[in-house]
Amino acid sequence: MIVDDRLDTVLRTVAAGPTAARTQFLQLVDLLRREDARGAKRHDSALERLDSLAILLDEDERSTLLRQTRLTDAALVARFAAQEPRVALAAIGSARLPEQAWLDLIPTLPVQARGFLRHRRDLGANVEALLARLGIDDFGLPQPDGYHALPAAPAQTSESGAWPIDEAAGERIAVLTPAARTPPPSPETDGQPGRNEGIGAIVRRIEAFRRNRDAAAGPADPTAPHLPFSDEARATAPPRITAIDLRCDASGGIVEAGLQAGAGLGPMLVGFRPFTTEPGAPARCDAATVRAAEKHVPIIAGRMELTGSPLIAGAWRIDAAPLFSGDGGRFTGYHALLRRPAALQAAGADTASGRPANDDVPDGSADRLRQVLHELRTPINAIQGFAELIQQQLFGETPHQYRGLAASIAADAARMLAGFEEIERLVKLESGRLESEPGETDFAELVGRLLKQLEPATVSRQIRLSYARPDAPVPVGVAKIELERMIWRVFSVLAASAAPGERLATTLSEENGAAVLALPLTASLALHDDETLFAPDQGRGGVQPVSAMLGHGFALRLAMAEARAAGGRLERRGSKIIVTLPILTQPEHALSERGGPAAGAG
Repeated sequence: MIVDDRLDTVLRTVAAGPTAARTQFLQLVDLLRREDARGAKRHDSALERLDSLAILLDEDERSTLLRQTRLTDAALVARFAAQEPRVALAAIGSARLPEQAWLDLIPTLPVQARGFLRHRRDLGANVEALLARLGIDDFGLPQPDGYHALPAAPAQTSESGAWPIDEAAGERIAVLTPAARTPPPSPETDGQPGRNEGIGAIVRRIEAFRRNRDAAAGPADPTAPHLPFSDEARATAPPRITAIDLRCDASGGIVEAGLQAGAGLGPMLVGFRPFTTEPGAPARCDAATVRAAEKHVPIIAGRMELTGSPLIAGAWRIDAAPLFSGDGGRFTGYHALLRRPAALQAAGADTASGRPANDDVPDGSADRLRQVLHELRTPINAIQGFAELIQQQLFGETPHQYRGLAASIAADAARMLAGFEEIERLVKLESGRLESEPGETDFAELVGRLLKQLEPATVSRQIRLSYARPDAPVPVGVAKIELERMIWRVFSVLAASAAPGERLATTLSEENGAAVLALPLTASLALHDDETLFAPDQGRGGVQPVSAMLGHGFALRLAMAEARAAGGRLERRGSKIIVTLPILTQPEHALSERGGPAAGAG
């Protein structure tokens, strides 16, 4: 540090209330106790400020604050020792001075403050002799016969707010323990002093207790009587299966099944014919997957539903590669991999940990994450503020090179703060602490307007975005800013991941009283399964103007949470992203904005 102006900075701050006064009191004490502050120009002003703070802080508060620090300046100790008894007692207890400083200070102390020194055991023989000459000689009674010294409890540190007594001397407290009642030494510790002391001894005792308890319990007897419903507590939860390997023959029947880890699931799946859409079938797929299987082409992120054992029942995603014989290229079947959708994997993890899958009560991890974000914002806000001051030359003339660097730092800080806001928004939405703002918006007009705004960023790469807009308005019960933010996230992911020359067709329709927006996945995103597509680190933004700052996966996940908060949903269906939102039940109600012409298809 070239110029130490910390004392001037503290003195320029106005203590507006008790909390600010306590903070400034500690700051001044900490700065004044340092050797380099004793010759500072404003040393006297700082001492006067300490006296003025006594108006806002009572005797108990000041004494508590003094116990939290170490006074190494004799002048500061003398100043506090002349104040109220509790303040003087705390100052004497917190003082850490060399022997010569004590010898010079003690004659100037009030008689009351000298008396407090009899509690100290770390002053040295010369200081104690000086106190004895001044009439302070009652340091302690002699140790009587028959007493045994036991280790004293460790003195509390300054953070606890207590006054440490006999901290430096390491004295021992004398208690009466007759020798006849002293227990014999344990065989484990005989001749090994200190083995049973500390955390290590506690850990050994815990391990010994567990071993003894397990040995006493012995193996459980299945025929032994037990309490009702106790089997439920003893039952082991079945393993969670998240991936299954399949092999199908040319007719579409499963002929082999197993886990990626190697355990077989053949009896549960062999014989199923999954490439069907019949509702009652034990294994069935969506229509797009069935069509791909009929054409013997690769299947990417198809949807499959299985019934049967809880290990395999439920929704799956299927990726399958066709197999052909080497002696003529005859189709012989599929080699497929089933994966649990990402949302179901998270739900299974919650269930396994004892939490309901849709628990709206935020857990401790969400609170801790919000606290971390709050702690990160403080220094970044400060960095951004100082960078702007330098860039705007508020401290004086600054070279243009430094102004450019400061502007870059301010922009980086702003992007980081925006990222923190989005992370916090996702945490609040997923924990149920944030709800979507209600309103009324024309979905059709908003989609067309956003696609128009996106054109300048896509024309240079010859990406063509088309939009089949409905003739009538499509009113949804979501505030305009909320809906715009949600749909823009999805558009930005598609535009940033599209290859040059790619064509993307967007459609908006009404199905069963809901507005359904279908957005095609780009060729690069369609190759991913759901778990990869919605992963937080999927597809870092890069340099495109419309790229998602925290990655495509995070943007899609946040849009999914926003859609769920608005009463709808965002999901993947094959090679499309589907956004479904409920339509308002009063279409005759006037919208705040009416749609203009449809977004251009070219």
